[in-house]
Amino acid sequence: MSKIKYKSESREWYFVSLLIISLALFCYLIIAIYALPDQSEIFPLLTTAINLSFLLLGLSGLFLGLQGYNFRNNKAVLVRLEGEEVALKLENLFLKSNLEIKGKECSTLMDMGLWRPVKLYILEKGEIEIKEMWFSAFFYRTQVALRGEVPKEIVEDYLASLV
Repeated sequence: MSKIKYKSESREWYFVSLLIISLALFCYLIIAIYALPDQSEIFPLLTTAINLSFLLLGLSGLFLGLQGYNFRNNKAVLVRLEGEEVALKLENLFLKSNLEIKGKECSTLMDMGLWRPVKLYILEKGEIEIKEMWFSAFFYRTQVALRGEVPKEIVEDYLASLV
């Protein structure tokens, strides 16, 4: 029996996706009711630019939702420590257990400023990804995602003390 109650890795992706789409829709409705009717006759190009920018913002929320859908079968847990500290401790636990683990630096290509990839550990039949979740400039939590077959007895003892 697992000591930790895991959640789906996609849970945070869905939450942020819904947050972005609902905020964009709310702001667009306010602008559409109060500003766009007056401006559409005077500045049609500006109205088109506003509509296009809100469409692109909504599509970025949809993109995050699709990313979350890709991760729906993986398990994850949120911890309150910073990502570097969690990554070093997990690497240390695997090295003490004489299991081969390869660390890989994560790229920040598609993070959109909502998370900071910390480390990706590749095991024989699985991987562990550690990333920090951020709301603007404020640290929220570190997500530890377990994909594939990860030796849970090593990871759970450490993560259970953090959750």
